Amino acid sequence: MPEKNGHFEKGVWIEEPPAGNAAPDQSSGQIDVRLASATKAVLSAMDELARATHDLVTTEEGKKHIEKTMKDTTANVQKSFDDIISRAKAEMDKAVSKAKK
Repeated sequence: MPEKNGHFEKGVWIEEPPAGNAAPDQSSGQIDVRLASATKAVLSAMDELARATHDLVTTEEGKKHIEKTMKDTTANVQKSFDDIISRAKAEMDKAVSKAKK
């Protein structure tokens, strides 16, 4: 059985296409996995930041302000990542359609 080029990324084997043969439709699954992983990592870090700052503030009003600010920021980051993923998929679909013509 021939060896396939690739590497492990966060416990998942990512196949690397042969040089010069990377068609957009072959890598779309890899990009989805990487973008989802990046989104999850950013949101997890933001949750951890919210918990850490929450522990530093002693007043209830301060804690509520931090929680609201972090929830709003997290929602904005999630929307930004969703927009990036949507645009990337649209561009990839466009490239695949163009390549098939």
